[in-house]
Amino acid sequence: MTKNILKTTLVVLSAGSMLTGCDLEQPEAACFVQDATNWIAKYDQVDEPRLVVDGVVTDQACELVAPKAELLGVYKFVNPDAGNAATLALRPQGLASRGLADTTTDQSEQTAIGNFASEADANDFCGAPTFESARVVTATGGISYQFSNIRVYAAPNAPGTQLTGELTYTRDGCRSSYIVSALWPAVGCIAGSTAADESCGEGSGLNPDFAATCLDGIVCVVGGTACCVPAKAIPSFN
Repeated sequence: MTKNILKTTLVVLSAGSMLTGCDLEQPEAACFVQDATNWIAKYDQVDEPRLVVDGVVTDQACELVAPKAELLGVYKFVNPDAGNAATLALRPQGLASRGLADTTTDQSEQTAIGNFASEADANDFCGAPTFESARVVTATGGISYQFSNIRVYAAPNAPGTQLTGELTYTRDGCRSSYIVSALWPAVGCIAGSTAADESCGEGSGLNPDFAATCLDGIVCVVGGTACCVPAKAIPSFN
């Protein structure tokens, strides 16, 4: 069922957001997710990129790495035929922007899919520990995203609007690993500005309690060249 839903709704990153069916009467336990195309994910590199040959990571250095940040589609699906079991789907811009050029990979394989918790843990996180690898293959090469240990912050003060986890990124055989820190919504900013509304503060469009910083060289709004990203480990608050 999940695969069929993804085929029809996640062909491109700009697909519409979807309802989740969470229990709003128990916000302390509900694993709510802000279903949207306009999350922004920051990737902090944790190792040096290495060439992969026949599935084996070698000692040979390479240079193709993940972007420092990018737009991310985040979606929660509930399957009523399986006891309302939940699935979390992640659709990075790096795959969505190339998806239509991939004539060999099934569309459902272009989205990272993992089982999602129904209740938050003691630290107010809802976990999705394992994901299927998501990939595209085009005439210019292949890219894959392997997400793991994704945790969505679910506390009532900011339910389902921040997440963290791990990413293994492979492009044309060059593999590297990252810590993922993401928030919703993606908001543009002006690098170097000290005005709060232009530098991810009050009036910018973000939750004013979020600790965010302006990262230059990232397009998250039309005409923009900088974007607000988490300034601290998730949950990132002032």
